[in-house]
Amino acid sequence: MNHLTRRDALAAEAAPAPSTRPGAGEPDALLTAREQAVFTLLSSHPGRLYARADILERVWGLEFGGDERVVDAYVNRVRRKLEGRSDLRIETVRGAGYRCVPADDGPGADPLPVGATRLLELVGEYGTSPAGILRALLDSVGSVPGVGGVALLRGQPGAAQVVAAVGSCPVSWPPPPVPAADASAWVAGGPAPEGIRVAGGVPALLLPLPTAAGSRLVLAFAGRPGAVWEADTRALLCALARPAVGALRRALEAQAEREAHRLLSEQVQALEARALKARQDSGALLALTHLLEDARSVPEILNVSLPVLAELAGTDACAAWFPRPGGPAGAALHRTGLPVGTPDWSGSPALPGDLTVEIGEQTLTLRPFGTHGTATREASLLLPVAARCVALALTQTTLLRALERSALTDEYTGLGNRQAFLADLHAEVAFSGRHGARFAVALVDLGNIRYLNATSGYAGGNDLISRLARTLQGVTRAEDRAYRLNGATFALLLRLPPDPGGAVRGWQDRLGAALTQLRQSAPVPLDLQTSLVVCPQDAASTSELLRLALRHLSPAPLPASLPDAADQSPESQWPAHDG
Repeated sequence: MNHLTRRDALAAEAAPAPSTRPGAGEPDALLTAREQAVFTLLSSHPGRLYARADILERVWGLEFGGDERVVDAYVNRVRRKLEGRSDLRIETVRGAGYRCVPADDGPGADPLPVGATRLLELVGEYGTSPAGILRALLDSVGSVPGVGGVALLRGQPGAAQVVAAVGSCPVSWPPPPVPAADASAWVAGGPAPEGIRVAGGVPALLLPLPTAAGSRLVLAFAGRPGAVWEADTRALLCALARPAVGALRRALEAQAEREAHRLLSEQVQALEARALKARQDSGALLALTHLLEDARSVPEILNVSLPVLAELAGTDACAAWFPRPGGPAGAALHRTGLPVGTPDWSGSPALPGDLTVEIGEQTLTLRPFGTHGTATREASLLLPVAARCVALALTQTTLLRALERSALTDEYTGLGNRQAFLADLHAEVAFSGRHGARFAVALVDLGNIRYLNATSGYAGGNDLISRLARTLQGVTRAEDRAYRLNGATFALLLRLPPDPGGAVRGWQDRLGAALTQLRQSAPVPLDLQTSLVVCPQDAASTSELLRLALRHLSPAPLPASLPDAADQSPESQWPAHDG
């Protein structure tokens, strides 16, 4: 032991104990509190063997972190102070520990048998495992004729359980009989001198071990087939086995403690793993909620949620799709966020691990799966909660997009409304100012809509407005957009090339021809007015563009040549009106 540790341990003693008169089992008045505690522990159970670890735990406590050799120093000090002053003395059991015995068990007392003394030495050499102690016991009785092995049995209904065995012992044993209260040993099967024949004529001498109530531990000497044990042989075996009883009891207690500690450690590790997994899953779910707050579309929601769902499901990837015959998976992502290939699962039957998300009238299927044959892990309890979060985010996004479309769409014509026109106009002005691009704002207004409603009825006026909307959609290109601002006023945003002159004239010709056809098919004369301003050539701000477009409204010009009536499609013909 480190000399500093020894010095600290010795300095940690309390003051000497109160003076007592030495007597049987009493310490000397010079014993300190720690020395008296050591002596009291050993003397309270004379004959009981205490290992150094036991003494440290009971006297110094579990928090002691020094060398266990400090026990040797204290025992030596107690011996010196008690010499000739007590009826008990402390005996050292080599390799095992210390115990108190009567002081007269000295050189003049009856010595232990030579085999028992050798047994104590062997126990110290073989360690503290039950099998090692049995091996030492078998070596110590090697001179006894007919002994083939030794076993430690635990009494069980039907058959005895073999705890440990060495030498030639039967594989199975019948249940040992219950001994009398004062019995220290008995021959299995009855008092017959030759013992009981077990497992092919093997005699057995059984010795009960004093342990906890109900354990029924038995030390069994197994003889060789045909061996006969007389009374003196059985007495010798009992004498040789008696010193090993304490060591076996201590070894079983230590083994039970190690097993309990192992089970407890496994339970603690399992709980720690579950707690760590729960923290990780909670963190993943919290991160998912934050990511869903920033997602603004269904693809974005799937991109941030599928890796988290795969992690919570204990798989490598997760796929999502709207089931429809012949349709591919909508998305499939690895838990790292990378896309992965998946089979065509559309139209396939549902699997036990599938999750379904209701989005309005549609159903989205989420399927966690493993890649390259990887094994799946246990799914988290938070997986359904994460799926509900994804469902809520998808539903919210879908409804929000529907509301946005409804708020920016004219209900009657299907064109963009005034709000959509102003938003797009601001965006076009900003883009033009940043990149120098050109675009045009065109207005088309039906000035006599009230007169038409009065002469043809509101149904005829609404039909004409719908007809005008389709006419404007027919003359716009894919990059152009048409809007209904109010009543019978329409607006268009037209993308223009760097030299807009020819494009503007071409647009005016197409618009004029289409409006002329509309005039010819109308039941009453139409007051159609148009205007067109170019950004940034005519104006570079939203308000200035609108002001110029409204001020430049004028009757729509007629094209240089009108299409023949025969060239007009049946759809362009205005239906007969009875007004």
